Amino acid sequence: MAVGKVGTASKTLVQVKKEEMPGFIGQLLKEYLVIGPVAKEGSYVFTWIETPAEVCMEYDTTVLPPKKMFHPPLQTMFSFNGEGMTAAEEPERRQIGRELWGAEGLRTEVPEKRALLFAVHPCDVNSFLILDRVYGGEFADPYYLTHRENTLVIGLNCTEVRENCFCQSFETGPDLKEGYDLLLTDLGEEYLIETGSAEGEEILAGLELSPAPRVLLLEKEKRLDEARRSFKKHLCQEGLEKVLQEKFYDHLWEELGEKCFGCGSCTTVCPTCFCYSVVDQLDLTLRNGWRERVWDSCLLLEYAAVALGGNFRPERSARIKQRLYHKLAYFAEQFGTVGCVGCGRCITNCIV
Repeated sequence: MAVGKVGTASKTLVQVKKEEMPGFIGQLLKEYLVIGPVAKEGSYVFTWIETPAEVCMEYDTTVLPPKKMFHPPLQTMFSFNGEGMTAAEEPERRQIGRELWGAEGLRTEVPEKRALLFAVHPCDVNSFLILDRVYGGEFADPYYLTHRENTLVIGLNCTEVRENCFCQSFETGPDLKEGYDLLLTDLGEEYLIETGSAEGEEILAGLELSPAPRVLLLEKEKRLDEARRSFKKHLCQEGLEKVLQEKFYDHLWEELGEKCFGCGSCTTVCPTCFCYSVVDQLDLTLRNGWRERVWDSCLLLEYAAVALGGNFRPERSARIKQRLYHKLAYFAEQFGTVGCVGCGRCITNCIV
């Protein structure tokens, strides 16, 4: 799906019985490199799918967000030697590591087939739209955009709400309104599939699927309404900007700093965090090297460190305050939207 593209006004509706879903996924595997939710060690991850049986449609929120497909935790930007620079080539040292990343669904090369993200929850799809503003704005990021523009998105509405979800507070769930090529909704015995782009129409055109009566849209809204009523966590945005202004020097930040370990778990699992560090590596000859970028976190002590031992935020209280103000205030000033989609990963994965 093209970056920033929204759903089409006129949608095609089809339905797929649950017992037919493996066949539907199998057809996608013939045309695309499919990335979907897979069970792993009591949790779920987005990774590359080889067989339909691997896909878990009833998955809980994954540990790492699917943004890792567009912005990997570790990415080689280019290699260089005494003769010049070669873009997007990884040195031999990285080949083994590259295969390991591939097993986790983190590939840095652009595949010949188009990639397809399958069954992505609304909060995560909305995080893509936020990152599009970051990486596709004034200073466009070719590494992110290359993968983003080469990937189709099939969303999955949430008809069940998890303990730490609060996406409803930001209108980023439980239903998905834009940013998808196809959209699935679990209706019990079958899935309703709606198109959201010309690419989505092309996917369905090549498959023999049963048309869905428009009355199923009413069943969809019924199930989504039930989900909306089941949220346990909420974040009230009314007057939030004023509250943040008044509480900038509040003692609350010292209290939170005493509790926070500054480990960066919350930012590592956040689908909208985009900070990274750039590191140049050299081999033993000092003639060949490569430039890598790795995820970074404003919660880490080293993040604001500068030369000669200086640090703009040595206290954990200052770092946790920066994270929350960036998400809920500074982000909106810069990109026109808050930097949170209410997925709840930061709550779930906080070790405190």
